[in-house]
Amino acid sequence: MAMHETHLCYPVSPLDFSDEQININYLKQQLDEFQQWSISQFKLNTDIDVLVHLRSAFIDKLLQRLWRYYQIPEQISSLFKQNRIALIAVGGYGRAELHPLSDIDILILSDKPLTEILEKQVADLVRLLWDLHLDIGHSVRTLTTCLQEAKNDITIMTNLIESRIIAGSESLLNELRKQIFSDKIWPSPAFYQAKVKEQEERHKQYHSTTYNLEPDLKNSPGGLRDMQIIQWIAIRHFGGEFLHKIAHFDYLTPEDIEEFKTCRKFLWRIRFALHSVISRYDNRLLFDRQLSIANMLGYTGTGNVPVEKMMHDYYRVAHNITELNQMLLQLFDESILELNPPNKPYDIDEHFQVREKLIDVKDDNLFKQNPVMMMQLFYTILLNPQVIGLYSNTIRQLRSARRQLPQLLCEDPQARQLFMQIIKHPDAIKKALLPMHQYGILTSYIPGWRHIAGMMQFDLFHIYTVDEHTIRLLLELDNLKNTSDKPKHPNSTEVYSKLPKPELLIITGLFHDIGKGRHGDHSEIGAHLVKGFCQLHQLDAKDTDLIVWLVRSHLLMSVTAQSRDLQDPDVIREFIQQVKSKRRLQYLLCLTVADVCATNETLWNSWKQSLMRELYFTAERSFDSGIHQIPEQRSVARQHKQQALEILLQQNYAESQIKNFWQDYRVDYFLRYTTEQIVWHAQNLLQHDLTQTLVIINPNPHHGGTEIFIYSPDRPYLFATVCNVLNMHNLNIHDALIITNKNRFALDTFIVLEPNGQTLQLDRHQGIIKAVEKALQSSVYKGVTIKPPKQRLRSFSVPTQVNFLSSFNESQTYMELIALDRPGLLARVGEIFANLDLSLSSAKIATIGEHIEDLFILTDKHNNALDDNTCNKLRQSIVLAIDSMN
Repeated sequence: MAMHETHLCYPVSPLDFSDEQININYLKQQLDEFQQWSISQFKLNTDIDVLVHLRSAFIDKLLQRLWRYYQIPEQISSLFKQNRIALIAVGGYGRAELHPLSDIDILILSDKPLTEILEKQVADLVRLLWDLHLDIGHSVRTLTTCLQEAKNDITIMTNLIESRIIAGSESLLNELRKQIFSDKIWPSPAFYQAKVKEQEERHKQYHSTTYNLEPDLKNSPGGLRDMQIIQWIAIRHFGGEFLHKIAHFDYLTPEDIEEFKTCRKFLWRIRFALHSVISRYDNRLLFDRQLSIANMLGYTGTGNVPVEKMMHDYYRVAHNITELNQMLLQLFDESILELNPPNKPYDIDEHFQVREKLIDVKDDNLFKQNPVMMMQLFYTILLNPQVIGLYSNTIRQLRSARRQLPQLLCEDPQARQLFMQIIKHPDAIKKALLPMHQYGILTSYIPGWRHIAGMMQFDLFHIYTVDEHTIRLLLELDNLKNTSDKPKHPNSTEVYSKLPKPELLIITGLFHDIGKGRHGDHSEIGAHLVKGFCQLHQLDAKDTDLIVWLVRSHLLMSVTAQSRDLQDPDVIREFIQQVKSKRRLQYLLCLTVADVCATNETLWNSWKQSLMRELYFTAERSFDSGIHQIPEQRSVARQHKQQALEILLQQNYAESQIKNFWQDYRVDYFLRYTTEQIVWHAQNLLQHDLTQTLVIINPNPHHGGTEIFIYSPDRPYLFATVCNVLNMHNLNIHDALIITNKNRFALDTFIVLEPNGQTLQLDRHQGIIKAVEKALQSSVYKGVTIKPPKQRLRSFSVPTQVNFLSSFNESQTYMELIALDRPGLLARVGEIFANLDLSLSSAKIATIGEHIEDLFILTDKHNNALDDNTCNKLRQSIVLAIDSMN
């Protein structure tokens, strides 16, 4: 527990530095020593308020001493009647709050423009501060200019309202403050509206959620900036310390005020620790910093346990700040600034009333006396479309009542009835479940929700905590019912609109990840928990079975689409045998699409959309025609070949020419390539010298990716060579199809995307074609060096796994590779295949955050599946190659 060291002081004062000591080396030494002393005091659990104010006081004294050293007077005698000058702290420094790497914002203010002598003195002062590697933000302005700029720029105005004198003329600062607090420059209502809009825009940059896995302590929702917004609005309105002034209003309780201070203290401690372990100013809790910070703050445990504890506390504090922020902004709006003159509230029913479109309780003891009314509150919101949110007093009563609940709300039959009515309402997700999450009611209702609230996910695949990801999945489901979302999800929106009971997906979504963080398979744990929930809510057996299966199998479609060979009828057969019915398939598609989109906003792209669509329609056709009616491989190949022939004949190609051309092509070529691809290949190859290499790029996206086709004499390291070239051009390979004809010519296709998930820009096509051709024409293969992981990935530990999967095709071996992502990895794996004289027929590449999950379909040089000895050699070679770089 922190000790309040109110009399703590640093033994050295910069005011005592002699003129001889005013030099870069000595001052740097003093700053470094002060920094180390501050960190040591922090580790001794010195009160954080004391430390941030002490750093500010130390810098104050240093600036005062330098001001005196450069002989800058308080007032200049000149032709002007008056020419005062002042050194003023603004921004966070103006609040006397400095963390180890905080900016030191100063304003040099004068009545009139500075004389040449003064300009030089000021320039020398600022240059010395920069030479000392202090992050100085400085401006030199006259009083008139400063007031004009403040009037034009809300940011400058905000910095000035917390200004205080460091050196020079205090009367000049007083005049500045008198002007900026007048109604001529940013009147309170205008200032309030501007800061609220600023907060809304800032929140959007952080996905409008507190629960990002790598939050920004300052700018994320629930961060320090949300507290400062309140301070700025209150200071502008009252002209003084806001907590002291607010205390006179019968609105915030002493507990609320104490909570505000406690939350700020917590964030300050994390920020101080962050600034102590990094060298450049930043406020982001990145993965590679979190463990060091947690250890510095005294969190203990093995592995990621200290981080989990710290981040759980962080999310709780950020959530409380968000609630306080919302309540106080309503206070300023309604009670103080009177932007909206309060209309008389009107009753909805005996329990609730509406104030300015916000729902309010009529009795402050309602929730405590009857906790079920918390559920009634959100159902009432759904029944009254004019209600857009919760009144501040209602938020307070919810906060207080939920903390006193003796048991989960779902234990009450009436609450269960209300829950089922809520989720069946068409606006349930955005108007009820989202605010129920925001105000902690889901934690009070759903068994197991408290366990995932604020739970970290230690990967770069997810960007939200488990509970926030779950809520975003529900929001993605909600979007599927909107026609505006159809361009993004044409198939899913169509399917969703036909679901007879979309509320079943809400229950599924709430429980799909609720088993995370426990020992065992989270899908199985979630299935067990949701079964009990469904039975408690008296769902019929058919609906319960569907929900339980969906929770247990919620990863099935994603894994199959992204990591399995969809051209293999056996893969499709296995998938539909697990799904069993078209009804399950429809619900699973919607759940899978929402799950992927809710994981990370950058994950969903046209490539993933095409994979899901292909798997869905293939399975749907199978259900429509009978589960055993999946075409055999030779039948599919014959169909593709015949359709391609008909198209080429219509384009005036001679049938004898085409058939002669295809004589050297095996069945697997016509099986694994689509009719459109076969036609495209023929159009280009029939006009080409078939003894020479050909590299072409399809100008039309192939299932959402850019298709690069390579016709080349087969040789060792061909796959590795192409992978290396594409990697050097910063392209992500998502799929590779490797076919060799009877004349030992490769007919290979690589599906690539830009790093942002978009198809390849047209102006890059020719450059990449030439680079691949040049590499393939070289008679000497240059080995690939796997580069170390990028700095951002080095804090992750991903054990290299080489798994050989069971397959219905006994002539091929399916190898799955899981490893930490890094440049050159795919090319290196291709080298190993060549070294062991293996043939690669297909590769499916999936990068999932910080790691890869790739599938390779292999045969030996005799086109047989790999034997156990070869599998062991392959596993050892790959693990050795990758782990040697870890």
